[in-house]
Parts: sequence; structure tokens; C-alpha cells
Amino acid sequence: MLRYLVQHDIQLGIRLREGPDKGTLEWRRPNRMTLQTLLHNPAYAGIYAYGRRRVDRRRQDPARPSTGRVVQTRDEWLVMIPDVLPAYITVAQFEANEAKLAANRARAETMGAVRNGPALAAGLGFCGRCGRRMMVRYHTQHSHARPEYVCCRDVTNYGARGVCQLLNAGCVDAFVERQVLAALQPAAVEVSLQAADEVISERAELEKLWQQRLERAEYEADRARRCYHLAEPENRLVVRQLEKEWETALAAQQKLREDHERFTRTSPRVLTAAERQTITTLAGDITGLWHAETTTVTDRKEIARAIIDKVQLTVIGTSERVTATIVWAGGATTPEEIVRPVRSLQQLSYYPELAARIRELAGQGIGASGIADRLEAEGYRPAKGGKRITATTIRDLMWRRLDCPAGRVHRPRPAPPGEEAGPDEWWLKHLAAELDMTTSTLYAWIHRGWITVRRESRWPHRLIAHADQQELAALRERRTRPPGWYSRRLWTDDDSTPTEPDS
Repeated sequence: MLRYLVQHDIQLGIRLREGPDKGTLEWRRPNRMTLQTLLHNPAYAGIYAYGRRRVDRRRQDPARPSTGRVVQTRDEWLVMIPDVLPAYITVAQFEANEAKLAANRARAETMGAVRNGPALAAGLGFCGRCGRRMMVRYHTQHSHARPEYVCCRDVTNYGARGVCQLLNAGCVDAFVERQVLAALQPAAVEVSLQAADEVISERAELEKLWQQRLERAEYEADRARRCYHLAEPENRLVVRQLEKEWETALAAQQKLREDHERFTRTSPRVLTAAERQTITTLAGDITGLWHAETTTVTDRKEIARAIIDKVQLTVIGTSERVTATIVWAGGATTPEEIVRPVRSLQQLSYYPELAARIRELAGQGIGASGIADRLEAEGYRPAKGGKRITATTIRDLMWRRLDCPAGRVHRPRPAPPGEEAGPDEWWLKHLAAELDMTTSTLYAWIHRGWITVRRESRWPHRLIAHADQQELAALRERRTRPPGWYSRRLWTDDDSTPTEPDS
């Protein structure tokens, strides 16, 4: 409201209670506290009230007598007599303003004011497990604000180790948006008529504001005229200054009248037939109007809050399945199961079925890319959203968790005749698996002469290592030694310790 008054240069008339101009009316720009006091004052609704604020002696500072005042609820007022004062607004409008101000407060139990964040269901989400209102938390990803709904009251109030629920806001907002558009489609004609009435009401409100500005300009000009006529003719300097102020006020009044006439010509009070047709066309395309560039995030949130009371969210275990229920303003409910992104494939509800299918396809000799194509065609989706589980993810899953060949099953190339691995001989990959180490470390040991090998006579000239049970025990013992053990031994042996030169 304060922003609206500032944009339209609205000022309030205040009767001065002290000073040399006591009793005169002065126009001032309103601030936030002035507007807040005005909206909370029941006198503007014609209600006489006494005892709205009382002093609590426990909160009063003895050095500051004006402290310790506590605002009382309406049931605790000492006196409340309606319809005894001139009313500017109705009692129903005053109560609606009070309810709106209370709902806009940033409290855990209130919806809160509409803000500029992209979360559509902000203030509407409720935890389906504990029943508390869920908070909106933002994090930055690729220079974009990504919202998520989180229930963390137990963490904040009781120091719990983990949050009650946490889910990405994208899936919830998409569900809410789809349901809101579906609810607004049958009311397209009604929306168009309501939009036309709102335009007419807004223009009438603007006309009222213009009339108030003209009234204020007329008052300023009349006041300057009266000051000029009340001045003594002998005070020529004062008379000249008052005359100058009178002329300035008349010029400002004339300019304001011209601006009002220009505004009236460009924006008539009654809508034309073309304007009504434009409003009807736009209201008929609810989806296009919702996604239009002129429709802001704040507008979408206001529309959602006008028809939705709350959105209950319940994550099924730690899986991707979420039960979402919209409670409409009339009390009707719309339940639906939505899918949220999760961190890993293991959280998916169909992970056992997915793992079994990957093992089956890998057993048929199909590579990771082919498995990815099969899974996409069969409708399996990745954990974090998207249409396809990548071949890299499948290869990593097969290698680390499923213990099956990662890729196509290749038969080993046979050794040349007479060069097969005999007793106590190992292919390097088999020896590396036996010692639980990498083949690169085996190559380093071969280079140092710790392992005896021979090479095939034909391509690809693979190495075959010789290691009987005694040599395997020695290699296992060498495997248990810490890194750098042999390098440190060169400096700790007595015969290899370097000596300092004689001085």
C-alpha cells in the first residue's frame, strides 16, 4: 500500500496539534507507521474503542514511563461501541484488513506476505507427517535460485539431527500450476467479467485520487490567497512573498487540472467495446495469460493463494514418490502422487527392479550404451529427473554395486600354442585380483625385479607372472608395508647412512 501511495503521489491531511500553526491542516507524505496506525485504528470504521493498549508493569522501564504498553486483542478491550463515529470504511472491510495484516506477518503459523521468490507454493505447503507449515529455502545453481520446501521445525526448536522432510520445489510447483490452470479454465467468462469490473473499479479509484489531489491544490491556492489578503499593506516585502506563493499555488493548480484532463481523455471511466473484447480474449486464454511476460511471479502467487488454502506434502519413505494434496478454498481436495528428484538411484522405489533388469541385459552381452537405450525405451528414469539414465551411470552402477561386467562381455584372447599359463603362473589381472591391488602397481614391482615374468611371442605380447605359494606369501607381506617403506630403509640402514664431511 505504501508503494502504491508513493507511485501516485498521495498525501494525507494532518491537523497540527502544536506549534505556531496549531489547528491548521497540513498535507504530508505518509510513512509506514502512519499507514499502519491508520489501518489498525477502529475509528476509521466508525468504532469507538477504549483500552486497546494497556501498560504492563512487568515490562515497564522505571526510567522510561512511556514503555511497557501491550496491544490487547479485541475481546480484551475495555470499551467497544460500533457505529458511533463517522466511518470511512465498513466494519467488514476493517476486519478483512486486520486479517490480511495478521496473515502477512512473518511467523511460523502464518502464510506470510507474497515475495519475489520463484517458489509458487510458498506459504501454502504443509508437512504431511507433522502438520507444520513448511519453509522455503533457496540455493544457487548455475546462477539461478533453486527453491526447495523443507520442514525443519524440530531442528530449529529441539535440535533434531535431521529435517522432517525436504523436497525440490519444481515438482510441487508444476503440480500446483497445472491444477490452478485446470480450475480456472471453466471460469474464463466469469474471469473476463470480473477483470472488466476490476479495471472500472481501478479507474474509479484513480479518479477519486485525482479529485483528492485537485482538492488539495485548491486548498493550497485558497490558503495562499487568504494569507495574501490578511497581510498588512505596509509590509511590502511580506506582501510580495505572499503574492509570489499565491501565484505559484495557482500555477500548480492549473497544471494539475490540465494533467487531469489529459488523463481523463486517455483513460475514460467506462470501458470501450474494443477494451472489453481484448479483456475477454485474454481471459479465454488462461494458459497464455499465466505465462505472459506481463504476469509476474507475485501475480501468480496471488492467484494461487486466492483459490488454495494449503498444499499437504508427504514423501513416501526416502523414495522419489510424493503424495501431494491440494485443499481448495471451498474445502474440496485434489490428491495426486508426484515424482521428486532424489540424490541416487538407490532411493528410487523401483531400484530393485532396475538392478535386476540391468543384470539381465548385461548377462545377454549388451554394453552400457545399449542398456541405457533399453531402459529409456522401457520407461526407467534417472534419480534427478530427465529422460535417460546415462551409460556412464550404468557402467559405474554395474562396477560398484551390481558386481557384473561393465560393458560388453569379451572373451579373453587365447595364448599362442605352447605358451599357455602353467602351474603357479598368472595373468597380471588375475594376480592383481588375488593380491587386491591394481595392475599399475604390479608393473612397478616388475620394473623393480620383485616379480618374475615372461612375455608372449605374438601380439598383444601379454605378460605372464610366476608366483608359487611362497612367492604369493612374500608379495602379500610386501603389500602390507606402508608407502615409502623401502625409501626410508635406505636412510635407516647403518651401511647406507650418509656421513657428514670433516670440518
